[in-house]
Formats: sequence, C-alpha cells, structure tokens
Amino acid sequence: MDPLIGLILIILPIILAFVLLVFLHKAADITGVIVWLVTVLIAILAFQTDITITLIASLAGIIKSFPISLMVATSILMMTFMQETGALQRLIVFFKTLGGGSRPMQILMISFGLGLFLVGIGATPVSMLPPVMLALGFSPMVAVALPSIGYDPLTTFALLGVPAVVFTGEYSTWGATISLQEAGTVFAWFMPIVSMGIAISMLWIAGGRKLLFSKEGVTLAAMCGLTAGLMAIVCNFLLPLTTLTNVFAGAAVLLILFVYNKTRGKSIIDRTILDDKDREIESEMSLSRASIPWVVLVILCLATNMIPQIFDFLYSDLALPVTIGAYPNPIETRVVWQAYTLMLFSTIISMPFLKTDREVLKRTFSGFKKRAPRPVLAAAIFFAMAEILNFSGWRINETGIWLNPTNLANGLDPTNNMIFLLASMTAGLGLLYPIIAPFLGLLAGFISGSETSAIAMFTKYHIETSNIIGANAVVVSASNGIGGGLASVLSPAKIQNAAAVIDKIGIEGQVIRYGLVVALLMTWATAILTMLQAFTLTTTLLIIIATMILLPMILGMFLYLRDSQRRRESTLMN
Repeated sequence: MDPLIGLILIILPIILAFVLLVFLHKAADITGVIVWLVTVLIAILAFQTDITITLIASLAGIIKSFPISLMVATSILMMTFMQETGALQRLIVFFKTLGGGSRPMQILMISFGLGLFLVGIGATPVSMLPPVMLALGFSPMVAVALPSIGYDPLTTFALLGVPAVVFTGEYSTWGATISLQEAGTVFAWFMPIVSMGIAISMLWIAGGRKLLFSKEGVTLAAMCGLTAGLMAIVCNFLLPLTTLTNVFAGAAVLLILFVYNKTRGKSIIDRTILDDKDREIESEMSLSRASIPWVVLVILCLATNMIPQIFDFLYSDLALPVTIGAYPNPIETRVVWQAYTLMLFSTIISMPFLKTDREVLKRTFSGFKKRAPRPVLAAAIFFAMAEILNFSGWRINETGIWLNPTNLANGLDPTNNMIFLLASMTAGLGLLYPIIAPFLGLLAGFISGSETSAIAMFTKYHIETSNIIGANAVVVSASNGIGGGLASVLSPAKIQNAAAVIDKIGIEGQVIRYGLVVALLMTWATAILTMLQAFTLTTTLLIIIATMILLPMILGMFLYLRDSQRRRESTLMN
C-alpha cells in the first residue's frame, strides 16, 4: 500500500462522518452505519482484508461495545421507568431549589456537582437539567450549554466508569495487561486541571468575565474543580472505586458547596423558585422514595467493587469469555459485574417501592422501545468500525488461521494494516506526537458522540506509535480518551437532546461555537499534561512544554487587547 494513498483512504471515513454530521445533519446512528459500510469496503478492496475477517471483527466490535451500548439501553430503561412513576419529576423539582439564589452557586451546584453525580449513575444531565436552568432564569443558550459542558467534567468516569472499563480491556488486548484501578489512576492524574478548567468555563459561558470574576466566581470554580479532580485521584489511586468515581466526586462537590454556604450563614435551598405544579409534584412522592433506584444502584456498585471476594468472583471467576470463530482473543464479557446488569437489577428492585402497576410497565416498555434502539446502535457501530481498523490487512490461510500482516513471517504487506500504516507515518513526529493524541480523541468523540468509542477506535494506534517513539503508551492512550470525553460539549446528539427538552431546536450552532473554544483549550491543556508524563523530562521537552503553555496565553492577550480596542473605538463613535 502506498503510504500517502493509504493515509487518504484511512481518513476518508472520518471526513465523511464529519460531513454527514455537520453539513448534512444526519443522526449519529445513520452516520455510523454509513461510515462502517465505507470502512468495510476500503478494508476489503484497498487493504486486502479477508471478507470473513471483516465481518467477524465487526461482530467482535459490537460485543466489545456491550459495556457502553447495553449501559445506554439499561440507563434509558431506568430513566423511562422513573419518569413514568413520577420519581424523575420529583427529583427535578428538588434540583430546582439548589443554589440558594447565587448565580455561581447555582451553576456549579446543579450543572457541575449534580451533573457529575447524575452522569456517574447513568442518568442524562442533558435531558434533565436544561428545564431546571431555564426555570432559574438562564437564557436558552446557557440552559443547553451548561449541562452539555458538564456532561462529565471528569470525562472518563461516566456511566459507572464504562470508558475506563473499556480502556482497560482495549489496552490489555493490544498492550500490557493493566487492572481497572491502574487505568483509572492514569486518567485521574489529569483530572484536577481538566475539571477545574471546565468549572471555570461554565461561569464564563453563563456570564462572561463579569460572572467569572465576580465576588465568588473564580473561588467557587477552582474549589469545585479541584475537589472533583482530587476525589478522582482518591477513588482510583487510593481506593478501588473507579466505577463510582463520578458519584463520589459529585457528592464531594455538593458537600463542599454546602459547607461553604453554611460557614457564610447562607442557605443552600431556595424554595421561592417553585410554582404550584412543582409543589403538587412534591406532595405526591417523598424525595427519599424517588431516590430509591439510584440508592440501590450505588449500594450494588459499592458491594461489587469494595468487597474483594465479590469483585474477584464477578470480575475474574465469572469473566464469561466469548469466542467468535477464529477471532484471536476471547472477549471477556463479565456480564454479571458490568454496570448495565447492576442498572437493570436496580430498576427491578425499585419497582415495588414506586407504585408500579401494569399500566406503568406498559408505558415504560413502550417508551423504551421508542427511545433505546438508535442510541444503542450509535454506541455499538463505531466499535465495529474500530475492529475493522485493527484487523485490516489480515488474511486467512488454508487451515483457517488468521494471519497478521505486521508479522513479517506471514509474508504479507504490513502497510495493509491501517493502524500499522498510521503509526509508522505519525511516528516521524517524534517528541511532538503525544500532542495530537487528545485531539484525535476529540475528533473521534465528536464523530461518534462517545468517549468510549474514541477509546475503541484509536487505543491500538496510540500503543503502537508510542512504542515506536519510546513514549509512555498508557498515558498517551489515556489522553486520547480524555479528548473524546471533552467532545461532549461539541456532540450534536447531546446538544440537540438538550435543546429539544426545552423546545429550542435551532440554537445548536450557537452552543457549539461556545463549546468549541472550551473543548480546544481543555484539549490543549490535556496535551500539555500528556507531554509532562509521556517522556522523561529533558531540556528540549521542557522548552516544548513551555512554548505550549505560552501560546494560548499570547493568543488570549492578543484577543483581549483587540477586543478592548474595539470597545474603545465604539465608545468614541457613540
């Protein structure tokens, strides 16, 4: 394969996905299927991949997607059930009262702290929080943007840590074997800076410099961001709580804001925001009863992760590997341990406590069938595409054994493997290569709408390239995942979901323009942190890192001075 032609063919599906999403406004599932078909054709016709391998690899990818695709399904089931029983509406009424009337407090408590907690247990802030923010007096753009940015300030620990779980499996397959806690720890060291940046960006989007530099603005943002980031380190480096990182981080943020208000003699609850309909919902169900599904879920997660005997039994003894034909490695599904199973159990256990009757169940399953299939397909199809990238160029010999083209003993062209070709070409960047890793994750996350898909698509590539240039492969691969998580603020599916909830379809472009600034800055910060960890620090490396730090500062100063000049000229003209 000619390297240049090969590179063009590899990036063609990615460009196609971008065009379908941005310019043709196609949904993520439709985009995914089209891109998968194009990738299949390119793999077979251009990279000489065996047709059988292409199809089996796609099936393997779908099975590998279960931690996220089935989690999407069971979380939709739980949210639909809670909605039909009134539990979800009761919780939303409670959320409205948080913040005590202070703008920075409302933003950071609801969109940051509560958003962390919600996405940690599998709820969807982009569906639940926009009406709350709108009711508190925020503009529609802000009401949509804040839950989108706060979809996961810790980027990697959403949905009971599913991205970290998938990363552990992908990295262990293509690189050295690592545990879930080890993987979580690598991600966690990025979090204090990343989460603090997201907290600050929330205030900037909501009220510009005026709100950010208000009396409590920067102080509260820094406090919340550092609390979440440090809790991520505690839950992964010190404790085996990777799957509950978001839950504890969100709870810690809410607790520290509560203590902050208490020490200043302020109330954290403001009931004046409630209207008659809200009070009617309050009277129909207690807050404790409405919270039962989430309480049960947290208890199950604690039991399956904190008790070593249970964890070892479910994670190792009941790995339940699946073998697909001659696919090289059994896929360990760990069905009983996975978050989607715990989510399903929590929903079932909570049914007797939430006025469940036949009519409620009928409406629940009707809503589930309507809402779940397309998001599940969108989550799964990019895993199928990722496996085709990984196994491109592989052939089957006369005995049915799969031959790896990168193994020269097989006599195949190694450049027929897309990952090998990409790694060989980009390794020429040398010390600069880790800079692009989080940006590739950002692109993959934007296209697929999922950090988990970004991890599946590029982990093997980052491992191979890092090994060639001598970088820390797990750090570089993790930065790709973080970039994918930061793409939440740009995800058309998430933003459209948030806009639809408050009947403001059409403002997505405005939200993305703000979100793009945040995503690029935070991805650049992630690239700097990656450079600090990917190599042994040398003088050359420190100069590169210092330059990376100075560049956005110089650009920001230039834009600030230009804006100030324009304001002065406008004042003089008036």
